[in-house]
This record gives sequence, structure tokens and C-alpha cells, in this order.
Amino acid sequence: MRALILMLSIFFAVPDSVPAFSFDIGGIGSGPMGGNNRDMKRMRHAKQIYNLAGALVPVSDAEEITLGRAVMKNILARYPLDRNLEQTYYLNLVGTALAQRSDRPLLNYHVAILATDDVNAYAAPGGFIFVTRGALEMVEDEAELAAILAHEIAHVTERHIVKALQQSRLMSVGQEAVADAFKVPDKFFEQMTKFATDALFNGLKKKDEYAADAKSIQYLDRLGYDSPAMFDVLKLLDERRKHGKAKVLSKTHPKPADRIRHLKSASTEMAVEQPTGIRLSDRFKHYL
Repeated sequence: MRALILMLSIFFAVPDSVPAFSFDIGGIGSGPMGGNNRDMKRMRHAKQIYNLAGALVPVSDAEEITLGRAVMKNILARYPLDRNLEQTYYLNLVGTALAQRSDRPLLNYHVAILATDDVNAYAAPGGFIFVTRGALEMVEDEAELAAILAHEIAHVTERHIVKALQQSRLMSVGQEAVADAFKVPDKFFEQMTKFATDALFNGLKKKDEYAADAKSIQYLDRLGYDSPAMFDVLKLLDERRKHGKAKVLSKTHPKPADRIRHLKSASTEMAVEQPTGIRLSDRFKHYL
């Protein structure tokens, strides 16, 4: 049955709402306030919490997509686009099928190939996924390709870059200023774009990478791919890293061995089916 779901999902490919954040500052400011050192500390603490609340202003799906398009331009300014239309179409079929089984299935996802031999992949906010030619040449079947795409899709579904932006000092300007910047891009929007681009190129938090690895197992499982393919990708990546063919990724991600260890631990707690063994190597070789 899961094999049938996988086969059908590949051939049938499409914006959700995110609940607003609410904040409780714990009654800061209540009670008598004088001018002694204790009160001054309380005032500084209140200001810190207020700034934190300001930093966590909501970012809607539409705003996230707007940010993602701006980040996408920066990615394409660094790497040339590989314009193999048949292969790009194939990656989008696989990516869309995975996305429809993800935690944000109504978001539109777009997958493109970057013409660089370095092994890497990127996920801009809003569903813009990029896989390098080097990464495509590394994987050996469709399940492993799907594992890479599932990992990047997970960065989007978990909103890792958006959350990092929300928690940054940039957002302390408040919700109204942020909303205005998304409506009419200005210097502040450029600052948000730079922050998001730097987060993408310089690397996310280790815990975000571990979380995306774990989510990738779930997404592979939901669609019917052989879920151990994610482990195989990490093993292949370790080999490339040792031979200097993943220089950028080695600087921005945890070591593959550490990722494998965390993924093994996480997978024992996940409700996933037994591996299907479905790798679809023939179809993969036909397209790639």
C-alpha cells in the first residue's frame, strides 16, 4: 500500500496560515518601583523581556515567501543556475510529493539545481529549495535524493531561518515596522534579507540540523521511501567530506558522524514503519 502511495504521489502534485504568537511577560512592572539598585535591575530585566517579545513578532506565510524570494536572488547571485529542465522537473516531482506529506503541505515548494560541484543543498524561507550538482552526483538512487530534499523541506516546515530572524535584535523594531517593510521593501527589509541569507550560508544551529534530519526520516516514511536512505546520505557525505568535496557544508553543518549518532537516537523515539526497501534506482538513473 505504501509503495502505491509513493508511486501515485510522484505523479500528482499545492498556502497555510500560521497562528499569531502571544506573549506573557509575567506581570513585569507590577508592584512598587523605586530608584534603588534592585528596582533598577527589575527595570532592566523588564526591558530585556520587552525586547524579546518585540523580537518575536509574527511573520506570515506571505511575508515568509517574500523574504524567501529575496534570499533566492542572493543564492543565485552566488551560484549559477543549472538549466537542465528535465532534471529540474524530476526534482520538483519528488520534492512536491514529499512536501504534500510534510507538516506544511499547502505551501508551494520550488526546487532548482545549482551548477557547482560542491556537495550542498539550501532551503530559503517560503519553500525555495536548491540542490547542487555535486550533491546530485553523490546520491545513488531516488530514495537518497528524496532524503536530501526532505531535509531541506524540513528546514522550511520548521521555519528555522524565520525563527532565527524573529529571535534576532533586528525585530525589536516591533510588528508594525516589520509589516511595513514587507509591504514596501526598504532598507530594513534589506537588513532582514541579509540576516536570512547569512543564516543560510553561514549555517543554522546544530539543533536545527539535527531536527531536519529527524523530520526527513518521517517524511520519507510517510511517502513510502526506504527511510534508512537518510543514514546512507550522511555516510556518503562523510566520504565526500574526507576527500575535500564538501568544503562549504563541512564548515556550516555538524559532522556527519555526529548527525548519524543523533539521528539514531531520535529515530528510536519516532513512530515510523518498518523500512520499505523502496529506492527507485532505475527511475533515478533515467533522469539523472
